[in-house]
Amino acid sequence: MSNFFRRFAKSFVTNLKTIIQAIVFSVIIWFFISIQIFPDISLHITDIPVSCEQTSFMKDDNLQIVSIDTEKVAIQIEGKRYSISQITADDFVAEADLSSVYEAGTFTVPIHVFPVNDSIECEIATTSLSAKVEVVKIITREIAVVPNTDSLTLADGMQIEGDVTVTPSEIVITGEESLVNSISRVEAKASSDSVIEHTEGIVAQPVFYTASGAELNDPDLKYSHDDFIVLVPVYKVKTLPVQVKFTGSSGSYGFDPEDLNYTMSIEEITIASPDSSIDNLSAIDIGEVSLSALTLKDLQGGIQLPVELPEGYKNISGNRTITVYFPDADDFGQLGFTVPSENFTVINSPKNYDVKILTNEIVVNVVGYSNYIQTMTSADVYATINLLGMEVTEGSKSVSATFRLKGSNAKAWVAGEEYKVDLLFTASAETENTAS
Repeated sequence: MSNFFRRFAKSFVTNLKTIIQAIVFSVIIWFFISIQIFPDISLHITDIPVSCEQTSFMKDDNLQIVSIDTEKVAIQIEGKRYSISQITADDFVAEADLSSVYEAGTFTVPIHVFPVNDSIECEIATTSLSAKVEVVKIITREIAVVPNTDSLTLADGMQIEGDVTVTPSEIVITGEESLVNSISRVEAKASSDSVIEHTEGIVAQPVFYTASGAELNDPDLKYSHDDFIVLVPVYKVKTLPVQVKFTGSSGSYGFDPEDLNYTMSIEEITIASPDSSIDNLSAIDIGEVSLSALTLKDLQGGIQLPVELPEGYKNISGNRTITVYFPDADDFGQLGFTVPSENFTVINSPKNYDVKILTNEIVVNVVGYSNYIQTMTSADVYATINLLGMEVTEGSKSVSATFRLKGSNAKAWVAGEEYKVDLLFTASAETENTAS
């Protein structure tokens, strides 16, 4: 047996060249025979990428592809052995056909496979390829933004007064139709690590809410602004008493305003200031009322005074006017007195002019306690005409006169509009002599 193997090995080595040639020729012969006997073959091509593109209609109608469930396909091809034996997936393109898609939804669409160029001669045997494609409609909405200050901490004694505003006041949101339409409210939520002590603008981010109040946070939403400025009007608030002051002649010159009994429709109001200056106020003065402007009608019906605050302050109570009432109005009356020129006194006359009173008498109204004014006469009323600081030229001139009542404790006063008397100014004889 061993002799057989030795003889075979020796023969193999001796005829090695002949054996190799025989093998090569056998392969060549088999190749030509297979072409002639088996000219057509079938190949299975895998991993052909699927492309999925919007149609022109979809672009115009803002229809967007969200997903496709098939990323690669496999096909069976047939053709001549010499033509297709070296074909791979790179020699084909696969396209999802969305020509039948006209609205949002999930659709099963056909996939068409083509050779990348016309030089590839084969027949694609696979014809039933498809994929599920999800399509959504993209819309844009403009929504008003509401400021939110719930997270802010205010300094002691401070509170938000007035309208909190946000800039910009609207936001433009773009996204899938049902998602965008589910947004019911957009808030600009202001936050700060500091205690808020005065009015200031605070950076805020938009927060979206559905109709149910749930917060909506979807990365697919796109919006026009990431940051907003929330202007927070912060004021210091204080409640203060209201007071009014009556002015006019007093003591020996008539009625003492301190003796006038009155009440007010509002005794105190709440106000707010943008700073701590409000701490310097102990009361709110709603004005001064001159007795000369106070008539019997005013006493009986009351007078309305406006509530005026320093610039920048806010009236939290909302009362724009306060009515002053006079409980003792029934005890008062009003009478007219004709005051003769003998009761007029001119003071501070210019030394270069002679002054003559042209008005012989004037009727004035006196308001006071009824039992007091009924005992009065015209002799109890007198007028002072003060010419201090007045520019004087020759001729007549109408000048204001101040009327008062005699007596150290008068229970009445002269009321009404400004009273005037006519005076005649002539150059004094001394002035004329100097001029000559």
